[in-house]
Amino acid sequence: MQSTDAWIQSCTASIMLNLQNYPDQDLQGLMDDESKLDALIDGMPQITLIPTDREVKLAQAKSMAECNLSFEPKLKDARTKLSQTYTETLKAKADVENMKKELDKVACQRSLDSVNAVLQAEAKKAEDESEAVAEQFCSGNLDPSLFVTQFSGKRALAHKRKIKSEKLSEILKQQHYNQPKGPQVPPRAPYPENFGGPMFVKLTTGITRQVQLRSFASLRSRVPQIDPKKLYEPEFKDPRIYPEYPFINVRLRSYDFVPLEKFQAYVDRVARKFKFEVIESYAVAAETTNVVTFKPNSTVPDSEIELAKYDRVVRIASVPSIRLPLFLELIQTHAPVGIEITVKIHEKADEDHRYIPDLLLKEKQEELKALDDPVVRKNLGWE
Repeated sequence: MQSTDAWIQSCTASIMLNLQNYPDQDLQGLMDDESKLDALIDGMPQITLIPTDREVKLAQAKSMAECNLSFEPKLKDARTKLSQTYTETLKAKADVENMKKELDKVACQRSLDSVNAVLQAEAKKAEDESEAVAEQFCSGNLDPSLFVTQFSGKRALAHKRKIKSEKLSEILKQQHYNQPKGPQVPPRAPYPENFGGPMFVKLTTGITRQVQLRSFASLRSRVPQIDPKKLYEPEFKDPRIYPEYPFINVRLRSYDFVPLEKFQAYVDRVARKFKFEVIESYAVAAETTNVVTFKPNSTVPDSEIELAKYDRVVRIASVPSIRLPLFLELIQTHAPVGIEITVKIHEKADEDHRYIPDLLLKEKQEELKALDDPVVRKNLGWE
């Protein structure tokens, strides 16, 4: 409603702005002829855009309706699945409640302590039976194959029962420990009504209460309270200074490209977790080796294979000497098969090695050097 009022006010303001420039005769003509006033109103931009806006709104409503209709099958399937899941949940809940009732019924008939005692007795019985089988075998009254079958079965049964009994005992101890227990005060012995008078009874009651409180006081309550602000904790400074390596190159080489790339990323992540400064992680041109196999008892080549050995380098800095062995042991442990790891201090030769030589440039440089030779210059006719 507010948007409609604002639109009407905008139209009115626009008309009034246009009418301010009209002379009195034109204004009188508009008042006498309503068709001119209607034409003026119909010619306003806000009025002319109403059909277009209506068509746009209708198209948007139609598109949204079609989109909503396209979701109808999914909604029906989801509603069906939800109904099935709800039914299964109710059934599972009923089954759980029935099982709980049966469990409560069994728990009322038998206590866990009695079950634990029976289980311990059965474990002892199975162990005695296995010992009896062993004694029969030692005395020669039992066949070896039969001994292995009987002894292993009874021994396994004894171990299972023993483990179950120990686990059940642990659960019972935990339950007893979690139950809140208050101090069990022994009942006060009755006194005769006329023995010593009421003053004696009152004095005895107070002494008994003080003795009980002192006997059940915990060690924490007996320790005097100390203000934490008065505690002094000295600062222990480590005077040891560990040297650091300025630059370390971790060189990785392998014939397999994919594991090498993944392991390079792993070494980079591990170095950052060790708080090392990773300067850069780059690739070096691969070295190609030509492998030729010959036919048996002949010098005729059978096949020719080109093997590329890929090279990756991770350069790190500010490496403490106490952390470097742990870092190297970790990456060596997780290194895939076929990857060579070389760790060395960075040198200028390592920087020169990463660039590929330009053979054409070297050839032109050699030609320029050869031009300084007088014989070459004479052959070229320059001298």
